[in-house]
Amino acid sequence: MEKFVENPDFLQELFLEESWKNIDRLDRFIESKSGAENITISKEEVESLFRTMHSIKGSASMMGYPAISETAHSAEDLFSYLREEENPAEKDLLSILQLLRMVSGYMKRELRRMETDDEVTDFGWAVVRRIKNFLAHVDSDNEPEGPSYQIAYTRKGKQMIPYTDFSALVAQMERLATVMGRALEKDFCVKVSGAETEVPRDIYDKISMAVMQMMKNSMDHGLEKTEDRETMGKTPVGEISLEIQKTAQSVFVSFRDDGRGLDRKKILQAAKAKGWLKKPEEDYEDSEIYAFLLRSGLTTKSSATLFSGRGVGLDVVNAAVSSLGGTIRIESKEYMGTTFFMEFPLAA
Repeated sequence: MEKFVENPDFLQELFLEESWKNIDRLDRFIESKSGAENITISKEEVESLFRTMHSIKGSASMMGYPAISETAHSAEDLFSYLREEENPAEKDLLSILQLLRMVSGYMKRELRRMETDDEVTDFGWAVVRRIKNFLAHVDSDNEPEGPSYQIAYTRKGKQMIPYTDFSALVAQMERLATVMGRALEKDFCVKVSGAETEVPRDIYDKISMAVMQMMKNSMDHGLEKTEDRETMGKTPVGEISLEIQKTAQSVFVSFRDDGRGLDRKKILQAAKAKGWLKKPEEDYEDSEIYAFLLRSGLTTKSSATLFSGRGVGLDVVNAAVSSLGGTIRIESKEYMGTTFFMEFPLAA
């Protein structure tokens, strides 16, 4: 406790120190296999590096760095695959080494960014997607027929992960609307289109987390109270709508509320206070200003409530969505509401 009082950043420093050590272990392993005529990876090496990735994943998650945690988790899955396969093909081992180089490169860039407080420009999603695509195809001969399953390699071994629809999310949204409506003395209705759409479980988890966080934000300080809405000529009941669509290549999600919209000026001033502006204020488009909400550390709320202002915001959502190659775009109109557009690529 005394150490924290004297230096409140000591946990960050400890995280950086331990992470660099773990990445050095990974780099030494990669270099030891580079140039070998026949690549062999022992069970001891697999177990040791699995624990290394597991350590990075856990500490990054604890520190609130979901992109690093997700990338380490994907690397962990590579070693889970090696646990399961007794005689992996040489070409697969070469692919794994290349993927691990990408993991190391991303993590080193991210740690240097933390040390210099530079802007986040890479959420690591490209690395995660490549690993997921590799694991999805490497065992294709053993995959069941039909589109309703995918192979995943977890710390418990090879598993078939089913696709799932959004019926459970709809129930969660309705419960949250009821609980928050009572607490905030606001009336909401929830409309969902495309709840029957089936997606891989990892994409479902990210969409669900993002939607629930957006819903909290919308109901807490996006949607107005009944009397305010009536004064503005709106329907007395606020509306939240979710639309899900899937093509052969992507899943599209739009989340909308018909509330007061985003305060462009307030967001711009908060970003200015953070020192994030790189050009004159008048040169910023609305989309650029709203994108500041997806960055770590920005808030326009002056105090925390039961539902928001407690450090879990759209930056965490953005990092989690980006870890699967997804993107978020925001549109908003004053007094008319805000819409979040998400897109997730499906594994090729």
